[in-house]
Amino acid sequence: MASRQLGIDAAAYQGTSMTAYHNAGAKFGIAKLTEGTSYVNPKAHYQIKSLHTNHMYVHAYHFATFGYNANRAKTEAKFFVSRAKAENISKKRFLWLDWESGSGNCVTGGKAASTKAILAFMKVCHDAGYKVGLYSDASLLRTAIDTKKVVKKYGTCIWVASYPTDLAYKPDFSYFPSMDGVAIWQFCDNWKGLNVDGNISLIDLHKETTVAHKTSKPIEKPKPEKKTGVVYAPVINHNPNWMIQLMDIDGHYTGKYIKTNTRWKYFDVKTIKGMKCYKLGTDKQWAPGKFLKVIE
Repeated sequence: MASRQLGIDAAAYQGTSMTAYHNAGAKFGIAKLTEGTSYVNPKAHYQIKSLHTNHMYVHAYHFATFGYNANRAKTEAKFFVSRAKAENISKKRFLWLDWESGSGNCVTGGKAASTKAILAFMKVCHDAGYKVGLYSDASLLRTAIDTKKVVKKYGTCIWVASYPTDLAYKPDFSYFPSMDGVAIWQFCDNWKGLNVDGNISLIDLHKETTVAHKTSKPIEKPKPEKKTGVVYAPVINHNPNWMIQLMDIDGHYTGKYIKTNTRWKYFDVKTIKGMKCYKLGTDKQWAPGKFLKVIE
């Protein structure tokens, strides 16, 4: 299934060649681009180039240092987006926010404030046209972040770290950290002994989304009503003696009648005093259409 793809994430701790990871079965890579408001991963450009060379899908992430400060979060996001554009990260891919302990990132500012800052960061990336996601460890996602708000806003977009064991060759789903909205599970930090994080996607991260253009049916113009033909005057109220009074062109009844169960040629059709009428002879011989059926 396209949703279950193995992938890695690379920072300055990894080399610039992604070939070994590709050969081991990784289909995508998430390269660290930035941290805070000034740090740029010096290997990112070459790691991204190698991911492309190995025909792997390329995503990117930013390590947060804004804690629960929403204004700082926006500043960091703008810095991240500028680097993503410089590295030509496709807008079909994800920009991930890595919000965890370390590098002075405060994770104890309270769930509400932290979530507000996280959403502020993600909004800047989303408004720039990218798909967005949030990375953290399972414990922080459960205790320090209101993930329901994040998932409600951006869908299935959580990248969760939870290691049953540091070294793993494949994910053991009996240890999966069950929670809503998980897009990627980072299941170890030493995948196949390659000193790189091992990840497995739970959704199709790379599905091509196309906007379906509705082909609107052409509006059919009503066929022009025949102005001549034949009408039938059926029997009314089961009374063969019932007759239909004729009108003149101004809608005045003339005192003239036609019998029912008869056929008549008509020579014009007009609406007279709100009623469709058929001209059966002169301008003083109009019959109300509600009593007639067109047969030819």
